[in-house]
Amino acid sequence: LIYHLYVYLELIMEQIIKFSILIKDFLIPILIGSKVFFSLIVAPNTFQTLNEQNARKFIRTIFPKLYIWCLIISLIITFSLLSINVFHSFIFFLIATGYFYSREFLMVKINKVSDISKKQEVHKKQFSRLHNLSVLIFITQLIAMIIIFFVSKNSLS
Repeated sequence: LIYHLYVYLELIMEQIIKFSILIKDFLIPILIGSKVFFSLIVAPNTFQTLNEQNARKFIRTIFPKLYIWCLIISLIITFSLLSINVFHSFIFFLIATGYFYSREFLMVKINKVSDISKKQEVHKKQFSRLHNLSVLIFITQLIAMIIIFFVSKNSLS
């Protein structure tokens, strides 16, 4: 009886791992594609197409949604990676934390500095620093996702 239970649990674990690999292989490219599409298509075209006031409204509406989308997908990937590679799961947890931080704290600071009507040089520098930090987080997340996708793809094949 114990042997049959062991075999049954082993089969279940194999199926969980196979399902986790499918989730990872499906969601990481979707997340990468979402970020690349937003960065290369949506954001630049927003400022080319809309006037400054409407562009700011649109960006302030879409960024929180993008961060939530990326946070949820990253957390799903984090949990799916737990059965495959705990280190990769931890990295994806850090990626998810970056989305949370960017949405809840960094974006608020950026908007606050951006809303100052009579910007002085110190405000422009502060905006630039905050915006560069958000870009750095964004790019770091993207690079980490690409590395994990290809490293995990090669180590599991």
